Amino acid sequence: MFKNHKIFPILFLLFSCKSMSNVQLYDEVNESPDPYATFQYKNIFSDSKLTGVWGKSNSCKEINFDTLNNYIGADHLHVVWNKKEECKWLGFGFKWGNFKSKNLKPIVNSTAIQCRIRCDSGEFFKVPMFFALVDYAEKQCFSKINLLNIDGGKIDQQWRKVLIPLSTFKFQKKGVNISNIKELRIQLQNKGDFHLDDIKIVPHKHNYNYSDEIFSHKFIKHPISLGAEKKYWWGVDENYSSNFKFNLNTRIDRMNQFNNYDKTLPELDVSISLLVDYDSKSNDYKWNSFGFPFYKWEMANLSDIYSTSALNFYVKGKVPKIQITLISYLGKKRRISKIINENNIRKVNEDLQIVTIPFKSFKDFDSVDWSNMKELRFKILETSKFEMGDFNIVEFRGNPNKPTNWVKL
Repeated sequence: MFKNHKIFPILFLLFSCKSMSNVQLYDEVNESPDPYATFQYKNIFSDSKLTGVWGKSNSCKEINFDTLNNYIGADHLHVVWNKKEECKWLGFGFKWGNFKSKNLKPIVNSTAIQCRIRCDSGEFFKVPMFFALVDYAEKQCFSKINLLNIDGGKIDQQWRKVLIPLSTFKFQKKGVNISNIKELRIQLQNKGDFHLDDIKIVPHKHNYNYSDEIFSHKFIKHPISLGAEKKYWWGVDENYSSNFKFNLNTRIDRMNQFNNYDKTLPELDVSISLLVDYDSKSNDYKWNSFGFPFYKWEMANLSDIYSTSALNFYVKGKVPKIQITLISYLGKKRRISKIINENNIRKVNEDLQIVTIPFKSFKDFDSVDWSNMKELRFKILETSKFEMGDFNIVEFRGNPNKPTNWVKL
């Protein structure tokens, strides 16, 4: 009965082979294409032959194609302007991609507009011009040249690289269709005389990316630590200026008393304090400001506690004249400022002061939307050398004009 039993395994294998499908040892991985690599309109302006420019010269501006000392191409833009009352709009635009539709949404968080800029004489730390992305409904969103995104921290006779991250354009707030951009315009303010060349889209990693979500953090009790992480600060960069330096070995004894910073700081990237060495007559005297967010550049909701709160920090050395500005994300009035005076300073010992500025002591404090606070800015107004740190929002219920008299301090 089973004399042919050896045939069955062979037949089984034959029939099984017919039913088998081809199987690869490793599945293929279909990687999604790089959005920047597939973006067709990287070049915005290289010279007048390859890229058109509109916006004729008039009594307020002159736009010329200069052939001397180009960065790239056959010529570059030389723009001279002086805004007057008869000129309602002062600017020009690029025929970017021959006005074809450009979808910037896939690259908005990973690229920037890069250009080269120089001047014929002097040094400049600001350029009175705004970059505008315009969609086909003529809606516009703007960004500008930030000092920290200028190669070398200044504009002079060299061609300096400038970056304007796409994520800094406020297209969502302005209702601009970032998926259907028509052109790039440059809007001019006040007066200026600059050369521009090699404007293009380049890869760029920006710390603060666009998100469809609105992040908000509500504070309901004191104290609130501020400025703890260096990565959220702006205005402190020793590559460009030595006016401000982060310090991990503070001379403020109080700040060393309760913490083991040697172990925690390298991991958390936290700064104990800031060393300030500012000379109002030096070459980089305009580098006199720095700041940090209330909370990680998210909306900080202080609406429940602002009326009983004060900004508090320590200073080692003489307290100079400092202007402090609080800024909100939303509202008709978005900035309130105050200059520190002697009523804000209380002496701890011979060399250590505590500075307290109640929020209610800021002019027009009640006109700011405290539910959407953004950042604190500090501007040094005179030559000084000191150390400052341990920034906090503390409880305060005393006279806002005489804060150092409050017992709880």
